[in-house]
Amino acid sequence: MYWQVALDFPRTDGRRKRVMLRSRDYDTALRKLAILKLQRSELTPRPPTPIDLPPAPPLVPSGSLTAWLRYWLAEIVDREVRPRTAESYRSLVRLYIEPAIGSRNLVDVTTADVRALHAYMREAGRAASTVLQGHRVLAIALKQAHREGYTHRDVASLVRPPRPSRPMLLALEHSDASLILDAARGDRLESRWVAALVTGGRQGELLGLELDRVTDYLDLSWQLQRITWQHGCGRLCGQARGSECPDRRVVAPADHERRHVAGGLWLTRPKTAAGNRRVPLVEPLRSLIERRVDAARGEPNPFGFLWTSGAERSLGQPIDASADSKAWHALLDRAGAPQVRLHEARHFAVDLLYAAGVAEVVAMELIGHSSVAMTRRYRSGSSLETLAEAMERSSKALRDPRGQQ
Repeated sequence: MYWQVALDFPRTDGRRKRVMLRSRDYDTALRKLAILKLQRSELTPRPPTPIDLPPAPPLVPSGSLTAWLRYWLAEIVDREVRPRTAESYRSLVRLYIEPAIGSRNLVDVTTADVRALHAYMREAGRAASTVLQGHRVLAIALKQAHREGYTHRDVASLVRPPRPSRPMLLALEHSDASLILDAARGDRLESRWVAALVTGGRQGELLGLELDRVTDYLDLSWQLQRITWQHGCGRLCGQARGSECPDRRVVAPADHERRHVAGGLWLTRPKTAAGNRRVPLVEPLRSLIERRVDAARGEPNPFGFLWTSGAERSLGQPIDASADSKAWHALLDRAGAPQVRLHEARHFAVDLLYAAGVAEVVAMELIGHSSVAMTRRYRSGSSLETLAEAMERSSKALRDPRGQQ
């Protein structure tokens, strides 16, 4: 009986080199293996240490952090990020990052500067979640600067991101929904509010719903969004706002699909494939939608939307998100229901699906989430009645496992 040891050595001619030795004695075989490992370590190139590394390449002249941020927004963000996200980046840079640390030379930005941004935003009264957003935007910009050779270190990665607060959000109860439906009965936009509570459609998805996408299903494949116009003249026109520029334009990635509606309103595709979905129409929403379709076809409706403005000055025009939110809060006032965000209607729809015992995968598809985990996050929690029923069932099973009384 022999003990055999084998070890692979570094390749020299492109072919595998394996050394195999054997011995009748186990301890001798182990000693041979140790000798082989020592020989291999002498032939294996060791990883370079900081002393062995060549000096860092000279940095590209960078100027101030503000100069880099403006270049980053115009040449990178606008071409790689969806317009609404790019606008939020631009707003955080303009309002917080530039005033706080924008005058610093990009090469000299330190971890202390990153923390100074946190302090600046907190002193300005911004919520912890907004401070975190500011940190993330700065971190993305500095990481890109590091990749392109403008800095020696990615300093933002060395700073722990601020911890967001967990706001206490009010959830809609079934009793609140009943009050809202009663207050909306007979309203011109009654079907719009019922659709929000039943389908959980996002605000832009429902406001952007066109008549030709209403059949036995609501085709939520587009959403109405406001996108900020940018100057197309290099700011030579003298106008302060991009929307007033004669060469105004929307800068977006090449794959950003959109259709212009009016002014700054556009129809855009959902951010993820999961958002592109069809929701079946069932009663009582079906009858309400059918009546609304008939009414919309008899009203001024140049863009063919299901829900349009009823105001005298904007009759038949698309409903802007801000006006829609104001109408929602006015409805809550009339109903005597708690003042909650319109987005809470989406959470309520998820609660309805869970209460009905709908499988989580199906609920995820109906709501338009990309994962079951996201759908679970939207659940406001089981009601006390549901918990009581569950405890009663489990207690009954404990008293009599065979189901006998």
